[in-house]
Amino acid sequence: MPRRYGLAFVRNLALTGLGLLGLLMSVLLVVAATLVLPYLPAARGAKRLTELGRRLAERWGGIPVPVQHRPGPPAPRRRADGWYVYENELYRSPRLPAYLAELSWRGADPALLREWLWLHLTPVAGGLGTLLPPVLAGAGALLGLLGVLDVLDVLGLTGPTGGAVPVVGTPPASLTLPGGWTPALPGGWALVGLGLLLVVLGFAVAPLTLRLHARWTRLLLQPPERSWWHRSGLAGWTSRRWDAAWHGAGLAGLGFAAFGGFLLNLATLLVSWGGLTPQVSRLTRPLVSRYRRYAHRWAGTAIPEPYRPYPEPPRPDEDGRYRVGRSLYADRGTAVRVQSYEWVFTDPAFWRDQLWSAGNPLLGVLNLLPAALISVGLFGLVGQPLWWAPWAVPLGIVTGWWVSPWYVWYGATLLWPGLAAVPGWTSALLGLVLAGLGVLLAPALLRLRMRADRTLLAPTRAAELVLRVRQLTETRADAVDSQAAELRRIERDLHDGAQARLIAVGLSLAGVERLIEEDPAAAQALVAQARAASATALTELRDLVRGIHPPVLAERGLPDAIRAVALDSPVPVRVTGELPGRLEPPVESAAYFSVLEALANASRHGGASRVEVDITHTGTVLRITVADDGRGGADPARGSGLAGVRRRLGAFDGTLTVHSPAGGPTLLTVRIPCPLSG
Repeated sequence: MPRRYGLAFVRNLALTGLGLLGLLMSVLLVVAATLVLPYLPAARGAKRLTELGRRLAERWGGIPVPVQHRPGPPAPRRRADGWYVYENELYRSPRLPAYLAELSWRGADPALLREWLWLHLTPVAGGLGTLLPPVLAGAGALLGLLGVLDVLDVLGLTGPTGGAVPVVGTPPASLTLPGGWTPALPGGWALVGLGLLLVVLGFAVAPLTLRLHARWTRLLLQPPERSWWHRSGLAGWTSRRWDAAWHGAGLAGLGFAAFGGFLLNLATLLVSWGGLTPQVSRLTRPLVSRYRRYAHRWAGTAIPEPYRPYPEPPRPDEDGRYRVGRSLYADRGTAVRVQSYEWVFTDPAFWRDQLWSAGNPLLGVLNLLPAALISVGLFGLVGQPLWWAPWAVPLGIVTGWWVSPWYVWYGATLLWPGLAAVPGWTSALLGLVLAGLGVLLAPALLRLRMRADRTLLAPTRAAELVLRVRQLTETRADAVDSQAAELRRIERDLHDGAQARLIAVGLSLAGVERLIEEDPAAAQALVAQARAASATALTELRDLVRGIHPPVLAERGLPDAIRAVALDSPVPVRVTGELPGRLEPPVESAAYFSVLEALANASRHGGASRVEVDITHTGTVLRITVADDGRGGADPARGSGLAGVRRRLGAFDGTLTVHSPAGGPTLLTVRIPCPLSG
């Protein structure tokens, strides 16, 4: 029993040291993230330190801490020409793409924030309990020493004033604490007894503080779906508003960049009288396009690009001159420059972009407000004591100058002396109010921003008609190409398969006619060959028909047809969802083959161990999601399968969305606008 308590006491000391090391690592991780290059070594060290804390919590506290396993980052893919590819760039050596892949993988780690919070908050919040046993034991030892000195003084063993040498030293008559408070100390034997009691108490609570530390570790490091905070729905509610605040700030930053592009366009227009505007617009237009992409990604607002396509270069007429509009030019370069001027200045979208960019400072300030309130309130006022310890405690120990834990509030009192009458600890409550106000305002301000953006950046009615005609032209061409390729495949399969089998059957029957009277045994063998060839031809014809339009799809509908495919899949597939009616046959066929391609990719390329397919219909849109736990990395731009699915769906105004980060998982979402039949 004493060994158990003594061991628990030592373990508390070890966890206290681990907490201080984790606090230092959390600060180093932030510094390394700003410098980028040393981030990966710091992140690896932080991960190892967190894993050590997790294992010690399980071993010493007896409380298991679940781990969210993730496959490691994918190795760089080596091409046949010896180059290594990462995203859309080529590299001679695999080191840099491996570094970038791991950087992206660690940045997408859902446990990254939880682990950093555990490292930073444990020594100043949840891990303070491990300080209790050594503090109690240390206080008890100090009181016991004072009591022993007092007893020795009473017994005359500390040396009289007549010149004897003190045995231990003269105990203080009183103890002065900060603030001028001087508590009265009890007698010597009482101090000894109280000191022993505190020492025993420090060892007695050591196992309990170990379990409290383990519970704190599990609270912060366990996967989010296991905690009450996430199961209650409060985490999702808060997370959406939290994301809206920072996404709004990010969009504000992109808007300020677009405002810089507007100033550059304005300066170019004034200085060169528009002569360099086409060249400069090609530099500034991507800023607005990037804003559109991030508005769709962060706010879910799709803003199509209404720009007119760049015209084809002018061709010479019969007299050798180049025509641009109603003018003729002898020099092709001059004709191209004039054409570029017309392309820019006659495009209404260009002027709408400039008007939107000019108004960005006002909209940007509104979108920065929630992030500013959260930063000042949560990271400033509420976080003062948490950020205070890493720098103020060492400063006070070295210099003797102790800074107030409410240093932000103290700085505010220097600017507004009237606030000095308010206690500093109340600033934490004010910080919570400000942060809560920022979280509540963020979604409304983001919606207001998106409404203003759509007013100026979305295409007009005329531009929408032009875009629609262009899209229909492209999808019709894709549909014609796909149909022609499908007809060629059917022709090739019939020629190489069933047709060859039927020719073989005909030759076998001709041989039977010749041998039926002369050699019945040989004729019987030829009949068996003909029967086998006809059976093979029938099987190939059935496979061909199934590839064109499967009978199970026509008979039982889309959900049951996908379930039939799932039964034959080498990977376990779970299919959920039902449709209250039937879809149009072409839509059913497109959705069916889209799911087939997704399942084939999950088993052949993704290395998935399970796949989930969900089918829903919202009344006007068919939505199918295919999720797998494979290695990820699926990209329609790198393969013909998903690109073909996207072309097939485009004929029905459908879309294919692929979310497949390196390391997985992969989520494919198919959306097709279509009604249900009865």
